[in-house]
Amino acid sequence: MMHGKHGVKNHIVAMIGIGGAIFVGLLLTGRSASESLYLAAVLSCPVMMIGMMVMMRGSDHHSAANSDQDASFAAAEPTDDSDPRRHH
Repeated sequence: MMHGKHGVKNHIVAMIGIGGAIFVGLLLTGRSASESLYLAAVLSCPVMMIGMMVMMRGSDHHSAANSDQDASFAAAEPTDDSDPRRHH
């Protein structure tokens, strides 16, 4: 199953990588291995979600530029004022 350019396998690899980085970071701060493993498992999902939101926000800027062009094109279209349903 593919999601755009990124597959499920890439998502799982990223989750494991982020979890591993969090685990190592927690170990370096002096936490025990079991506590670090638990916190890494709990924190990897929210960190991944924040990363995805940041990436999607970047793609929205591209979409917003296209929708601005669409809006200016729609504004340039002539309107038919002779239609009695349009007048209230």
